[in-house]
Amino acid sequence: MDKKFHLDIITPTSIESFDNISYLRVPSLDGLLGIQANHAKAIIGLDIGEIKINKDGQSTVFATSGGFVDVAKEGVQLLLETVELSNHINKDRAQEALQRAEKRVKNQDGDLDLDRASKAIKRAKNRLLIAQAFSNKK
Repeated sequence: MDKKFHLDIITPTSIESFDNISYLRVPSLDGLLGIQANHAKAIIGLDIGEIKINKDGQSTVFATSGGFVDVAKEGVQLLLETVELSNHINKDRAQEALQRAEKRVKNQDGDLDLDRASKAIKRAKNRLLIAQAFSNKK
């Protein structure tokens, strides 16, 4: 049995392909999900969180705002709203987004979509957490 698999990360603006992936960890709606070669076929909803890819003994970490994972015999596809490599996250921009979202919640009026605002906070906190974790590894 092959112990590696092919991975495609697909967003509305890009497609990235990776070969020889040994392990993939994604934030499913029910918690963290680990995928290795020969995983059962599945289509699973993804939440805001961290994506971790292991290839050749090295880990690569991304932030995502959710989407779906499609696991098939041919490989795995991540169909994502957004994906951002940990070392490409602009911490200042993420901090500003967090402050804007928190301010909207604090100063809410009748037109505030609380679910949308709380997701904006969660996305910004996720990006900051992943960026901070990456910078601590240097």
